Amino acid sequence: MADEQPHTVSALLIDPEGKLIIQLRDDKPTILYPNTWSTLGGAIEEGETPTQAMERELIEEIEICPPLHFWKVFDTHFMIGEMPITVSVHVFIGELDTPLEQINLHEGQRLGGFGADEIADLQCAFGLEELFKDFFANYEHRTSLHL
Repeated sequence: MADEQPHTVSALLIDPEGKLIIQLRDDKPTILYPNTWSTLGGAIEEGETPTQAMERELIEEIEICPPLHFWKVFDTHFMIGEMPITVSVHVFIGELDTPLEQINLHEGQRLGGFGADEIADLQCAFGLEELFKDFFANYEHRTSLHL
């Protein structure tokens, strides 16, 4: 078993009303956390910087990469079967002014925009509910991040 913790990237994209845009994962039994809510993003590939990985993931998943600002590294803890996992997530924040119905989503069932009061009721993947709580504690009052 490797000692190195996996590293991923996640985009916290905000719509003009200040809602967080997240993805409902596919409902396939072959993936981790099917039919749950998650950020857009994924694994950092060998030789990539977190910024390069984030840009690649957004282009692959929604064909759009708005200007992004690195926020922080967030360690999330979750289970895969009986095995506890910790993953370092490089979190980026950006504004997305394209209406969700005009976005070409290539992974997941759909995108949704949620405020802090709405996101608390969702079933989230990978322990991301803690990241969402932290995000809204720091950014809920803003409607424009002026990145």
